[in-house]
Amino acid sequence: MRRVWGLLVRPAVLMVAVCIPVAGCSNVCPAIGWVNSITVELAGDISRVDTVQLCADGACSELRPEPGTAAPRIVVTTPLDARAPHTPEAQPTMAPFYAERIDADTWRFTVSMSSPDHVTAKALSATGDVLAEKEADLDWKRVGGSAQCGGPVEASPVELTVKPRL
Repeated sequence: MRRVWGLLVRPAVLMVAVCIPVAGCSNVCPAIGWVNSITVELAGDISRVDTVQLCADGACSELRPEPGTAAPRIVVTTPLDARAPHTPEAQPTMAPFYAERIDADTWRFTVSMSSPDHVTAKALSATGDVLAEKEADLDWKRVGGSAQCGGPVEASPVELTVKPRL
């Protein structure tokens, strides 16, 4: 019995004694994604504003898809003749920002895990006319997660003033 104690139990006790302190010191980050947000606040004559658009790095926002609408499907086709060259087709891309109207003068834009330094906000009429436009540098603040693992951040609001019709 003493021999069993020496061969099995002592190494197990030693492993537990070494592993517990090491496990307590580790910083394991959850494998999840998050979205960052930018708010655009409208002022002035907002009666003609139909939508607000946010642009950065050459791409602009889209309205958030309505709940229950199907996501775009990507169809991969191959030629019937295996020797024929494959010609890739254009694939749908995701918008860099999704717009959501919060109330008459507030729009929220969600950005998937990126935080652009500079954006252009536009207020558009129902016919697509630009009613107001403003370039803004963004100041980001962490609102969740941690410095070690990252997490959602929020930009200071962009204020966009729509001038009255002349």
